[in-house]
Amino acid sequence: MMSKIIFLNQPSIGHLNTLLSIASQMKEEGHSVRFLMPGIRGARTGIQVFDTGNAIPNRITQKGLVCDLIPPHLALIWNAFFLPYKSGYEETIHAFNMFYKGIKHNTRYVLKYIKGYCPDVLVTDFAFPAASLAAEIAQIPYVVIYHSGLPFRGDGIPPFGSGLPIGSDYSNPANEYVGRESQFIERLDRLVNNARRAFGLQPAELDMLRRPYSSWLNLVASATNMEAPRNNLTDNTFFIGPCFGKREEKEEFSFDRLRSDKFKIYVSLGTVFNNKPEIFRKIMRALDVPDYQVIVSAGGAYQKLQKSTIPKNATIYRSVPQISLLNKIDLFISHGGNNSINEALASGKPIIVMPVGGEQADNASRIVYLGVGKRIDITKFNEKQLLGIVEEIRQTPTFQERALTIMDGLRLTQGVVTASRCIAWVAQQKKPLNTKKGFPLTITLDRLDQLLT
Repeated sequence: MMSKIIFLNQPSIGHLNTLLSIASQMKEEGHSVRFLMPGIRGARTGIQVFDTGNAIPNRITQKGLVCDLIPPHLALIWNAFFLPYKSGYEETIHAFNMFYKGIKHNTRYVLKYIKGYCPDVLVTDFAFPAASLAAEIAQIPYVVIYHSGLPFRGDGIPPFGSGLPIGSDYSNPANEYVGRESQFIERLDRLVNNARRAFGLQPAELDMLRRPYSSWLNLVASATNMEAPRNNLTDNTFFIGPCFGKREEKEEFSFDRLRSDKFKIYVSLGTVFNNKPEIFRKIMRALDVPDYQVIVSAGGAYQKLQKSTIPKNATIYRSVPQISLLNKIDLFISHGGNNSINEALASGKPIIVMPVGGEQADNASRIVYLGVGKRIDITKFNEKQLLGIVEEIRQTPTFQERALTIMDGLRLTQGVVTASRCIAWVAQQKKPLNTKKGFPLTITLDRLDQLLT
């Protein structure tokens, strides 16, 4: 039985990738799938944050999916303009304030869309709270997608987005970050409940950002073997493993140039805020060692680096076929985005994380906690420090061993297939999908049928 599904997302690539992979899988299986998101199709402003967001509808339609747009609320436009000027925890606070403002505006548009399309279920990124309001008003199921377990609470888990180490005591409300997070989350809860009251809904349970909030189904595109333990999960929250869609890697790359006698280091700072030529130069200078082969995916910094003197052991590219390349290198130096972290762990590779913003600092803490890598401050590191950390990872087998153990566990999952079947079950059964006694948190393919019967 095929279902009609609306996927809802913020105009953010980091928040899109998982949903787009799941939506593509569901379309391939015969479901009727559409996207709905705030945006202005095709508008070019010359401002990177706006142009990146406005290009997202094209990324969706290139997958053969329909993408309809909600006129962006003025608060979204205003706050997006200032987002690139924020960093660290300030960026996290600013981003979620931006995502949560305009809830009433977005809810009205989602309700109009529901009325016209009559979906069986909404599937929403966790940072699009208007979807839950619209689903409650329209009395249809909704599924919330989380890209990792980072938002959830647990013993020793730091404030979300703070990038603080995992394992310390964060129970003291006098702690600077704990106090700031408390105020920040209170503000978000107030925005949600003000909107709920406006639509005649009862107030929601507080702490919405830090807990799985769908009463139907919450899916986490991660696995418990790549997360710190969480203690506030619900009976309808499941880890499904990373969601890797079918990706056509069109970038040309000469794999035969990779040297078997060298320690191969791949460097990438992501696909959005990667125009950092001086950082790339500093990394290449640090790694200018005969025993290393360095591959750099430079993105927006490519043209400037082309005019620089490049060490003989380094090669720069505008972009590379990352998934294929990760299988052939020895160490990944990354900005720490969810996609890159998942792809590296699924390939069994140690990682050095240089967080730029968003969830990346939390991912850096996760990599250290898991024992599969190290973190470096991208604004303060020196070449000697980076070289020392690379050598530590190279000479210490446990980093590689732990990464391979995680890789072996992830091979038992298939996130997009699991997500598609769970979402279809909720759409068709019209009831919450809850765990069974003794059932593991991470759904492997061999246990999926048992869960759904």
